[in-house]
Amino acid sequence: MSSQRLSLSRVALLGGFGLALGWLALGGNHTGKAGQHPVVPGNPTTIPVVSAAAPEDRKADKAGIQKALDAFAGAFQKGDAKSIAALWTTEGDYVSEDGTTISGRMALEKAYTEFFAKNPENAMEIEVDSIKFPSRDNAVVEGHFKLHKGKKKELIVSKCSFLYAREDGKWLIAIAREWPGDGLSLRDLEWLIGTWEAKRDGMTVSTKYEWTANKSFIRSHFTISQDSKSFTGMQMIGKDPATGLLHTWTFEDEGGIGGTDIARDGKKWIHTARAVTTDGRVVTSVNIMTPLDADSFTWQVTERTIDDEELPDLPPIKVTRVKAKK
Repeated sequence: MSSQRLSLSRVALLGGFGLALGWLALGGNHTGKAGQHPVVPGNPTTIPVVSAAAPEDRKADKAGIQKALDAFAGAFQKGDAKSIAALWTTEGDYVSEDGTTISGRMALEKAYTEFFAKNPENAMEIEVDSIKFPSRDNAVVEGHFKLHKGKKKELIVSKCSFLYAREDGKWLIAIAREWPGDGLSLRDLEWLIGTWEAKRDGMTVSTKYEWTANKSFIRSHFTISQDSKSFTGMQMIGKDPATGLLHTWTFEDEGGIGGTDIARDGKKWIHTARAVTTDGRVVTSVNIMTPLDADSFTWQVTERTIDDEELPDLPPIKVTRVKAKK
């Protein structure tokens, strides 16, 4: 493969978002919200440790909250509506994302019974962002519900909050609330976390996505290999503070740079990309990412141009998750 053709392959680095470099490169050989009742995770994350400056650590109370979350998780995995309802106070409330309020254990048990009957293959996790104790016998837990929906396990993320009350030494849910996202938050791309791979015409693209420390960005590192040659780079995905919209910043290790605005059309993610290659050529494209299930999606490059010269659209390519070796 000549250096010129490899450069044209890398032109793809404008491709779009986390996979941009890779997925566009695969075509580069051309020369020219949740709506569900909240549930707790099967494996809730560990509650963050309060800083040393806090007046009291309350490790025992945190352990009690964790135990309550674990109990909720176990009951949900079993589809046990009665046990879930028992984890609320007698007159506890659940407030759904559309504002619907379900009050009292009997009503909650009925709602969860109906939910499990209609959604037998759903799974839910809860990610704990923080825990605070406004009083001796009350705790506020902030986090995110992560619903894995149906057979395809489509990930839907929404913000949540629990108010726990201690009654007779036991932590019970007094109020649980859920707020829907707009479908265009960084959390809605959380399903990308992990390693992905795609192959076409002898070219292999590998991309690894991971959260930054405070989850303000998703960072990816990519490698594109063909004919014993390869090139690498990285991308940052996050909200552009100037526009408030999702954006991708792409940096090729050899000097190419690019950016992508991210929008959504139903389940499809639309990436409008523009980049400049190491040799100064301007590349643009509109890339369409369509999730298929929890472990695969398609990536199609359309409306391509190089220095204003129009190029044909490329057929979709399937991208699959690389499963961790056990």
